[in-house]
Amino acid sequence: MGTLNGSHRAALFASAIALGASTALTGVTPAFAAPVNVAGGSLDWGFKASFRAYVGAGNGTPPIAASNGAGRNTDGTFDFPATGGTYDAAAGTATVSYGGTVVFSYPLHMFEITVSNPTLVVDGDGTGSLLADVDLIANNGTTESHLDQAEIATLVTTAPTVTDGDVSFNALAATLTASGASAFAGFYQAGTALDPVTATASDSTTPTDPTDPTDPTDPTDPTDPADPGTGNGSAAQTIKAAVSGGALTLTSAGAAVNLSAASPGQTATGALNAVTVSDLRGTNAGWDLVGQVTEFKSTGGGTIPAANLGWTPTAQVAATSLVAANGVTNKVAAGGPIAPGAGLGTSRTLCSAETGNSLGSATCGAALNLGIPESSAAGEYSAVLTLTLA
Repeated sequence: MGTLNGSHRAALFASAIALGASTALTGVTPAFAAPVNVAGGSLDWGFKASFRAYVGAGNGTPPIAASNGAGRNTDGTFDFPATGGTYDAAAGTATVSYGGTVVFSYPLHMFEITVSNPTLVVDGDGTGSLLADVDLIANNGTTESHLDQAEIATLVTTAPTVTDGDVSFNALAATLTASGASAFAGFYQAGTALDPVTATASDSTTPTDPTDPTDPTDPTDPTDPADPGTGNGSAAQTIKAAVSGGALTLTSAGAAVNLSAASPGQTATGALNAVTVSDLRGTNAGWDLVGQVTEFKSTGGGTIPAANLGWTPTAQVAATSLVAANGVTNKVAAGGPIAPGAGLGTSRTLCSAETGNSLGSATCGAALNLGIPESSAAGEYSAVLTLTLA
């Protein structure tokens, strides 16, 4: 397969990351002790939130389209209906096919990526795979590839939730494979954390409706002898709350940083204004906060290269008095220290949160160190440090 090049390729990496072709990997059907044929269910997945945001801001018509049974969820991820397969609730294994097509189109950056018919494979040993058909057209049609049921991601699996014999695999951590990286033209490297995968499977297309008055287990059925409001001086009220997905936001405690005065050959020091990342999307999809600085310039025309600004990042989860939902743990990691001379002339990580641990708020900062070259002219220098959240 050909490669993306020129100014368009640079634009791809600046906004998200890139993709290419590969060998299709066929899923191995696990052994089932008591397999059940799939008649219903769905799979929710979004590939990667930052990629959707990048493509969604492009000039496709539309940039992202779901068809052939696939739909778009309110949080921007996709819903694929089950089309067949088997599962074993007792063994926690499954091979389930889902239908539908999603197209990512960005003509200005010369690519179109089509993802169809995902397949979930759960081996029951804590591992699994997500397979899909992927078509790539890039560089005005000079780069093309087609993969049938390629392994797009590996999954970290847990025991399914079993309800009346139906199974649910919730928020499975997904990691991009080499095949997936190639299929998506190299936007992300193999090993990149992707959006989590949630899937359900049942042996019926019409599972029992818990609000159906003919359902003998209906907790609101007035004939239910367990109804807590029927006597003995007690009463019960059902409380419902709709929680809608919020946004991924970045706020800063200040807009300017004054470094200490220094002479040529010395280091000017200071501290980045603290920034807060709040992930209220409800998807636990992970995020990255990176920074890059411009060249330092003085009013007299002097310059100090951007690479001479280094930093030592810090990060911590923001304190809250509330109990985390469903045992969710919020974790944030500081980026590695960067020394002056090898510094922020290129994009560097300030802090990040992995898929499965990003919900909530975290505060990030950094000690700043600007190496002053001995060749520098006296003067007051300034530059702009841009922090980008994705």
